[in-house]
Amino acid sequence: MVRKVLVVDDEADLADLAEALLRSRGLDVVVANSAMEALQILARDGDIDAVFSDVMMPGMNGLQLADALSEFYPRLKIILTSGYTVPSMLEDRERRYLFTTKPYRIDTIMKLLRS
Repeated sequence: MVRKVLVVDDEADLADLAEALLRSRGLDVVVANSAMEALQILARDGDIDAVFSDVMMPGMNGLQLADALSEFYPRLKIILTSGYTVPSMLEDRERRYLFTTKPYRIDTIMKLLRS
């Protein structure tokens, strides 16, 4: 069961919105504004059950983050989101990561977290 989610988005307003939505559903939420910050948080917080990350970010993008996380934290649930069409980027990864488009609905995110 997912209890604690790490939200990763370089756009602070969107990260704050995702945090508020997930908290409204009773989840504990930690926010990172970059993939590198997310890696640092995960290195020191072993209680995180899932990562909800934007795909398009400067530096290390969400797909690169997801690849690193799946290697170092294989039990971590990973959900990626993007407002851009990224199917070709996801083709070889679609079996490993969950994906939803922006704008997303909290019900969709909760369903993915429970899957």
